Amino acid sequence: MRPWSEYMEIHWGRGAEAYVTPIGREEVCIVVMAERLADADFAKVLEELPDLRERLSGAELASRERGAITVMHRLKRVTRGNVALVGDASGGVDAITGEGLRLAFRQSLALAGAMECNDLSGYERAHRELARRPMRMGKLMLLLGRNEGLRHRSFAALASKPQLFEELLAMHMGRTSRAQIVGTGLELGWQLLSA
Repeated sequence: MRPWSEYMEIHWGRGAEAYVTPIGREEVCIVVMAERLADADFAKVLEELPDLRERLSGAELASRERGAITVMHRLKRVTRGNVALVGDASGGVDAITGEGLRLAFRQSLALAGAMECNDLSGYERAHRELARRPMRMGKLMLLLGRNEGLRHRSFAALASKPQLFEELLAMHMGRTSRAQIVGTGLELGWQLLSA
């Protein structure tokens, strides 16, 4: 079917989220994510999301339903001797963040630098730093997914102050200073209290 928007959308249900992404002129990709397998059934999710179900009415299925497990996990160490772990093998953020490949590429560059210096402890430090922001974002997104009241307050706050969303997105992309992060966090907190 023809995408109805050029943007990715997130539709939240009671136990799952549906991510809708335009991927071609006549095709959209829908990803369902849930913390429990029972909540990830596509038909069940569409029953909870009548707006999305209506948009998809009459659409032709282009591929079969597939599934994979996504979890957030952090390892105490990502090196031992002359072995180093990169990407999902070295810990991972939830797929909800969209950070998987970017994080693996950045880790690979950090590992190459540590190998050049013949010191994998530098990779350990860089790995922890690289994972910090995506891990925080993943925890925040999972919190929003679990808490409908907080999600509605957050959207109301962002709707009343669109610049705040731009600042949060810049934070997610790693394009802000520590001072900007603190300022944005304070502003978001104030907006949540007054929403």
